[in-house]
Amino acid sequence: MKQIFLFSLLFLGSLMYAQKKYDQFYVNHKNDTIQCEIINFSNKRVNVIANGIKMSLSPKQIKSFASHTSNGYRNFTILKNDLNNFYEENITGKLSFYKVYTSNGYTGILPVMVKNDKIVYLNVLNPRKRIAELINDCPSLLKEWNETANYNTSDKEKIVNAYNRDCK
Repeated sequence: MKQIFLFSLLFLGSLMYAQKKYDQFYVNHKNDTIQCEIINFSNKRVNVIANGIKMSLSPKQIKSFASHTSNGYRNFTILKNDLNNFYEENITGKLSFYKVYTSNGYTGILPVMVKNDKIVYLNVLNPRKRIAELINDCPSLLKEWNETANYNTSDKEKIVNAYNRDCK
């Protein structure tokens, strides 16, 4: 009985280790998913070890990568109109919300919204006007955005969720 318990414990432990090790991957432009270990990344490159080979991959070489963290999966992808950067997917829908991690001169996280493949950077002092232009086809939400205190400029994910839920 002890041997069966010990064997089961070792087997489950090895499965958990294997799952932890291989729940990172990238997707190439042929839509092949390649299991890997992600070492580090920026908006321009992701360094991985796949099949024992260390590689540095750019957005021109792969279309996305993902890594499992304590908060769930973090998915990074290229956008149709920007094949030079990886964007972290936060919300996808008719109106989408992404973040791009920059490291050119000053390190930062730039919030980005995308609608109809148009990329709108929200790293301005007051992004209210840019967000209003993105939601102007939804009069009730636009009015709420412009005339009430229900949303402030830091509520980017909240406004994207409301748009995708309430605006057809």
